[in-house]
Amino acid sequence: MNTLNENSIVVGVDVHKYSHTAVAMNAWGEDRGTFNFSNDNLETYADWLNRIGPKENIVIGLEDVNSYGIHLVERLRRDDYHIRYVPAILTERERKTSTKRHKSDSIDAKRVGKVILAKYEETLPAKESIAEKRELETAKSLDLLLMERRDLTRNKTIVKNQLHCLIHQHYTESYRKVCPRSFTKKAIKWFLNDLKGNNTILAASIMRRLERLLFVEKQIYDISKEIAVIGEHSKEAVALAAIHGCGMVTACSIIAEVITVKRFKNKHHFSMYAGIAPTPHSSGRKNKMHTNPFGNRQLNKAIHTIALGQIAVKGDPRGKEYYQRKLKEGKTKLWALRCLKHQIAKVVFQKLRHA
Repeated sequence: MNTLNENSIVVGVDVHKYSHTAVAMNAWGEDRGTFNFSNDNLETYADWLNRIGPKENIVIGLEDVNSYGIHLVERLRRDDYHIRYVPAILTERERKTSTKRHKSDSIDAKRVGKVILAKYEETLPAKESIAEKRELETAKSLDLLLMERRDLTRNKTIVKNQLHCLIHQHYTESYRKVCPRSFTKKAIKWFLNDLKGNNTILAASIMRRLERLLFVEKQIYDISKEIAVIGEHSKEAVALAAIHGCGMVTACSIIAEVITVKRFKNKHHFSMYAGIAPTPHSSGRKNKMHTNPFGNRQLNKAIHTIALGQIAVKGDPRGKEYYQRKLKEGKTKLWALRCLKHQIAKVVFQKLRHA
């Protein structure tokens, strides 16, 4: 079943680390039962679902399908249940607009179900319920590697910022004459040799951070190679890498967030999910388009990277031509870039669909 009808039974689930709470309701929001369970007794939960109604009428709403809810989703997937992912912001809005601000596991689970009933079109099918096993395994591996790579990149930036201050304290501006670029391997080697034998705390602190920087850069390099190997074996990633400005890491970032393009009805749905399509704000004769601050920000960032690559000096002539055309129409640089991102999102969707 892909839509709701008068026979639908919606089950909202509030997921926690040690316990889960499920609340079933009919198409009019009336309670059909509550069930508390944990990851150790998922079979009893499956039996409860069988008792409340036919499988084809049941829609299960989950706010979390990636962390604490992963074992639950895997179990439901074996029985081919219709699972939908409910963005946390929708349940938060439901709580804020409710006349009752009470909070409990059963109330939170019911709010998840109410979001499914009221805003079914704004939810997405859970990737586990429609993606192929190959797609799930590839996306899971890439997600873990990319998450680690992002953490390492943040740590690298922190260490570099600290080193800029500490090196300036020790050398003032004189080090620029020897090392115009402070953190190349050659520059780091020069600093380590120059500070060798210096027993001051400042020198020791600089050396430790330089060694840490080398270690972090080595890990980023190794992880990037591992991501590239996985990407080369994914037909979707190879197809995306053919887009001008899209490297293999960026392509894999898109794969990790999208998982399967079957989750999206069309290219406009995909653009909205990425937070790229503008949102209309109109009243009477006034018609305005506003930036969408929501959506998947990691996917948005990946497409933003492609757009910047296309308008660079050695970018894509077609991308630069489109960007310049929007500027001549009177749009700001930022809005012209957003227009380009919208076009790139359409290309990404088509590449994924026909890969």
